[in-house]
Amino acid sequence: MKAFFAICLALYIGFCAAQTTPPACPAAGITQISTCYAAYFKNLNFTSTPPFMTYVQAIDKLIIQGVSSFKTMCTWSTTRQTCIGMYDPMCATGAAFQQALGVSTKNEAYEYLSAYGTNNWECGPGYSDVVANFYCLENVGLNHKSDILTCYSAYNASIQQNGFSCSALATYTTCYANVYKKYCGAIGGYIGCSLVKAGALEDVPYCADQLPICSKNFEAHKLFGMRHKLAAKRLAQKNHNNGDASKIH
Repeated sequence: MKAFFAICLALYIGFCAAQTTPPACPAAGITQISTCYAAYFKNLNFTSTPPFMTYVQAIDKLIIQGVSSFKTMCTWSTTRQTCIGMYDPMCATGAAFQQALGVSTKNEAYEYLSAYGTNNWECGPGYSDVVANFYCLENVGLNHKSDILTCYSAYNASIQQNGFSCSALATYTTCYANVYKKYCGAIGGYIGCSLVKAGALEDVPYCADQLPICSKNFEAHKLFGMRHKLAAKRLAQKNHNNGDASKIH
């Protein structure tokens, strides 16, 4: 499970420049997020917001104890999400998290925001699948980290050369999903794909329709290709129809 949290570290180098300016979070929302996270961090024996990597290490130390500890973490996470309540999604932004958590950099705020997104998915819609496949997923993070780092290295090289793009994120998502599919089957690919998207789309929601579809039955890259083929077909049909209309006149 350790690799799930590495998603955040892999993506935010590019996201910072890509972030659009969202509506401001009201002061009450900032206060609420701060209160909810203080209670959440208390479960991990933190009295204030820790550096993000310190937080990751604490979560890793907890989850490595097994699936029961993952379930405990999810109890804390869902309590936090319920506490934030109506201020999500309005205050689920890098700027709001930086102010509410009191972190020193936007990068760290984005890392926490991404972790919030992945937590909400793995402890919400994805909970049953993650629990059922917990030890296979954990094995990937512990013993096949080099495969994930290959995805990250390609992604990082792309954004260093060309800047952030939804296309680069889509390629990363597919690569990451295929690592988990390789070792845990189609369900692993679905979980890996969903975790990347859940974290990433907290920061770049405008990329949603350009990312692979996460499915338990099909390979992410094939679905991504099908989507683009259908879009191209619709465009070609539209152009064909326009051409026929011009002939009538």
